[in-house]
Amino acid sequence: MSDALDRLIAPGADLLDRVDAALMAHGLPAGHPVTALLRRLGALPADVLRAMSAWRPAPLRAAASDLRHTAEGYERQRDLLSVPAGWEGAAGEEFTEHRRALVEFLGETGEPDEAGLVGRLRATAAYLDDVAEWLERSRGDMARSIAGALGSAEAVRLHASGEAEAAATIAARILAAAAEAHSCGQAVAERWAGRLDEVTYRPPAPVAPLVGETRLTR
Repeated sequence: MSDALDRLIAPGADLLDRVDAALMAHGLPAGHPVTALLRRLGALPADVLRAMSAWRPAPLRAAASDLRHTAEGYERQRDLLSVPAGWEGAAGEEFTEHRRALVEFLGETGEPDEAGLVGRLRATAAYLDDVAEWLERSRGDMARSIAGALGSAEAVRLHASGEAEAAATIAARILAAAAEAHSCGQAVAERWAGRLDEVTYRPPAPVAPLVGETRLTR
């Protein structure tokens, strides 16, 4: 599904290629805000546009949906494990211990959302939705910046004379949007740091066999 940025990529790339060429040919105007933005991002406006145009939220949302379906399947299996097997003796005790370990691995019903494998799958799905939302919002912000640049007086001057000041002003507009997207992306990463670590299965300790009424031990 296309969005505003998709529709603006062709004219936007043409304009920003001109911006990059003017900056490379004439250098940066002294004291212009674009200098700090270029230093921070380490990329020219046309490169930024092409990179962000490749960001696609839809596959992430689809993956999140698949993870939720997988979590539901594990959840059903976990609920089946709660039904007593009716076994007695050492075999029943061993099965009970394995059932307990597996339920603990999957996550007890009522535990915090991110506990156990089921919770971690749901958390990962939520993370993917969060990233997709960031990408979508960033693409929209970039599209608005491109649209503003295309209709600006600076674009007219750049087309007419290749003026470096006009190129720098357009570049600053585009790079500011990219810098905001970068900051928001860092915030997403920080928000989820440590919350998606691997969930480890811990098998139960072996149950010692019984001989008559006496449990064998080493």
